Amino acid sequence: MLPARYSRVLLNPRFVAVVYTVLIVIVTAQHYLKGTINNYYIFAKPFFNLLEGKDLYLEYPQYYYDTYKYSPTFALFMGVFAVLPDWLGLLGWNLLNGVVLYTAGRRLFPDTNRSMLFLLLVLIDAMTAFHNSQANCLLVGLMLWVYINLENQKTAWAALCLMLALFIKIYGIGIGLLFLFYPTQLVRGVLWSALFGLALAFSPLLVTSWADFLMIYQGWFDIVRASATAVQLSLMGLLDAWFNLNVPKGPVQAAGLLLLLLPLVHWRFWRHPDYRRLYVSAILIFVVVFNQMAESPTFIIPVAGFVLWWMYYRRSTPLALPLFVLVALLTTLSATDLLPSSVRESVFDPYKLKVLPMILAWALIQIQLLFFPQWRERLEGVAGGLME
Repeated sequence: MLPARYSRVLLNPRFVAVVYTVLIVIVTAQHYLKGTINNYYIFAKPFFNLLEGKDLYLEYPQYYYDTYKYSPTFALFMGVFAVLPDWLGLLGWNLLNGVVLYTAGRRLFPDTNRSMLFLLLVLIDAMTAFHNSQANCLLVGLMLWVYINLENQKTAWAALCLMLALFIKIYGIGIGLLFLFYPTQLVRGVLWSALFGLALAFSPLLVTSWADFLMIYQGWFDIVRASATAVQLSLMGLLDAWFNLNVPKGPVQAAGLLLLLLPLVHWRFWRHPDYRRLYVSAILIFVVVFNQMAESPTFIIPVAGFVLWWMYYRRSTPLALPLFVLVALLTTLSATDLLPSSVRESVFDPYKLKVLPMILAWALIQIQLLFFPQWRERLEGVAGGLME
């Protein structure tokens, strides 16, 4: 795909690591100096409320604007950064996100060229997340590490990554479906997940009382339930914007989950590597497309799923190239300054165009999964090719 003289530089792991590091430092400095780090405060400052036994889910304008919606466990974890000076905590937080994403991408493919190209193709969406100090690069990295660890029979590590993803954002548990495809690891995976899940769930007791612990978890439950009423960049948001269909979110999500699970009828192919890769891509897209609360920085997750599919299976269908162009133009570049703000505000935002390519990509991957016995030979024929 790239001339050899360019690929030796652009697809060099050190070069890509330097690009990620330099951009993270620049983005961190830019937002710290401008004072636009409210999202970081939302993540970090609840640690101090946790220490004081306060309800994490009330408004604390002395710390940040908006409300905290993450788990008590996440608030405890963020104490590592909260106790540092703001500039250092923000830099450490963004670097952690970058390291987890980079290392997952580095191990995602059997050859270095594809690994580095994957990381370059998701870079713009990663930067959108970094600009907002979000946890999405960390989350997608952990979800990919679940798959990587299962492939390498590291069941306990896969379970730990799964539980960490869950306590960052609840829908991170979706990648746990992959355990079904590794029957020799399934029982151990469930046991390890339960062990790590309980340890993480009760970890706030290290710094708070039992009564405060129960109160804080009740607050988390209440705010998650209340937040579920909004509709943003999702299939439900697109239906509302395009067709004025204010459909109940529950039935749409249930129908999507049914479609996601339907290919499991091909149980004889669960151990097939192409089947597993398709499912990884489908899950990464599903958890955002059917999440009514999805925002622009969240799209590093489905874009990573799409790029994983495209890197392996772009030759499986002539639709791959136009779909790649749609993802680049409508999903990735729509969050950058290359798109005039007037166009974004008058067209892209009202009509939820950012989510459209992801819906189309998910539908295509689901078709390949549903008809996997018929697609298998074609998928096998293109999956092994190098990125020439």
